[in-house]
Amino acid sequence: MSKPDLTTHLPLPNLPLHVLLVLAEGELHGWAIIKRIESMSAGAHSPSSGSLYLAMARLEEKGLISDAPAPDEETDTRRRYYTLTPTGRQVLALEVDRLEGLVRHARKLGVPG
Repeated sequence: MSKPDLTTHLPLPNLPLHVLLVLAEGELHGWAIIKRIESMSAGAHSPSSGSLYLAMARLEEKGLISDAPAPDEETDTRRRYYTLTPTGRQVLALEVDRLEGLVRHARKLGVPG
């Protein structure tokens, strides 16, 4: 049985890339993911909850993220926590490599950074 071609997930759109990057740091619930994206992007990106949950539903359908158990200290049972799957981690690594290649090419062309 052959391995699936994970490059079919690439390129990742901006919001799914941000979600995978945030979840690479650890398990979080949706609102915390939004706040972390805002922080990570210095306020340049602030997804609505609707766009975030749509992106996350698609990532879950593709097997890139999944449910995670809530931390023991979590008191709000309505919060759903998410984590990267091993496939999600591999796709994120492939996307980072792809983006690094683009940046290297841009630098060779003299594009300032």
